[in-house]
Amino acid sequence: MGLDAAIFVSKRLQRVAFALICLAAAQLFVAHREPAPAPAAVRVAIAAAQ
Repeated sequence: MGLDAAIFVSKRLQRVAFALICLAAAQLFVAHREPAPAPAAVRVAIAAAQ
């Protein structure tokens, strides 16, 4: 009974761990891409502040 519960929890944790690894990989992929240019309104606001 205890072993069955441990295996069930282990299978659920495997799915959670896999999902977290996928999210981390996606974040790394997005972080290493070139940043998108800032919208014109942001550039104007920054230029006006200087």
